[in-house]
Amino acid sequence: MTSRERVWEAINHRQPDKVPIDVGGTKATGIHIDEYCELVRYLGLDLLPPKCYEQFQMLARVDEEVRRWAGGDVVQIENPIETWGLPNRDWKFWKTGKGNEVLMPGAHDPVMCDDGNFRLYQNGVSVAYKPPEALYYERDCKTEMSDEIVFTDPDKWASSIKLYGDEELKQMQKQAKFYFENTEYSTHGGFMRGGLGTVGMFAGHTFGDWMCILMTEQDYANEILEATAKRAVENLTLYLQAVGPYIDTIMVSGIDYGMQDREMFNPDIFRDIYVPNFKIINSYVHNNCRAKIMFHTCGSNYYLIPHFIECGVDILNPVHTNAARMEAKRLKDEFGDKLVFWGGGVETQNVLPKGSHEEIENQVRERLEIFGKGGGFVFAVIHNIQYGVPPSSLDVMVKTLRKYR
Repeated sequence: MTSRERVWEAINHRQPDKVPIDVGGTKATGIHIDEYCELVRYLGLDLLPPKCYEQFQMLARVDEEVRRWAGGDVVQIENPIETWGLPNRDWKFWKTGKGNEVLMPGAHDPVMCDDGNFRLYQNGVSVAYKPPEALYYERDCKTEMSDEIVFTDPDKWASSIKLYGDEELKQMQKQAKFYFENTEYSTHGGFMRGGLGTVGMFAGHTFGDWMCILMTEQDYANEILEATAKRAVENLTLYLQAVGPYIDTIMVSGIDYGMQDREMFNPDIFRDIYVPNFKIINSYVHNNCRAKIMFHTCGSNYYLIPHFIECGVDILNPVHTNAARMEAKRLKDEFGDKLVFWGGGVETQNVLPKGSHEEIENQVRERLEIFGKGGGFVFAVIHNIQYGVPPSSLDVMVKTLRKYR
């Protein structure tokens, strides 16, 4: 099978010739830019400096040589503008907090401020900050509850969500068409523009305020989510016209609904408020292209999974198996006929960064055996590969995959 055929079989719950692998094929299965530098040096590849295409998670654009080494079956159609409004063009050199020389977008122009942090500005307003040695930028925003909640007009909020521009669409279409016509990879669409599963879902409210709104102002919350969903469909219309014929999967939600030990809020709220509005988005995708819908949500989501399925989700990522009630066998037994597991291949909180080579090999083999039966599984680590994972451990993971996938 080609990579495209292999992934397509798996995401349609059929047994492929071998388990598909994703390394760097989505925004939630990538590699931190400093970790990527370490891995490339370990492999002895002449690929430095790498490009950091997603500047919130600080993700490296995975080169073809690394994808082939890992056995990757998936490539990503990147949004030309990812985080902080920085267009991915006019690349220039920049040194990370770990001393690695990488390439950042030309508009990446951090300012050293009196508080000792680098800051990124949009229209004169600080949107992100980073201590010089830090691995990531942090959002420069308030998260706690306000003294008084100021409500937003839903229509005005929706109209503030930017639609894709012609140049963005042309660039994505060119990339998607090239991969489809000139490679055998499965192509993933990294959409998430203005959907319910982004930070934008808070409609300008702080996280603390939004959690309160979900409890006390549910009619308002529904109006905001409905307006946001309809705006997402406007963007999806443009997006699918450009890349729909070429993609197998699309990510429409990237926000976390789970914590380590429980869901972030009562699952009944998700059922009552989120499900009807996610149906607007997911139904549009299913009615207008063949791509399967991916939800990314970290943490314990066990009691939300039936609601994900109800609103049309096809694929769950990152499959956080060391969170409460998210054991691999339990998930496969209960939901494996209805949901594709894209992730869960090896735990990144403890096993991959800290485990012995034997522990890594054993867990990779276990996950292949549990999730791989009957299809419905794409191997990926649980979320992005973070800085600090020994490259030799990644080598063991890849060698185990080659042997047992």
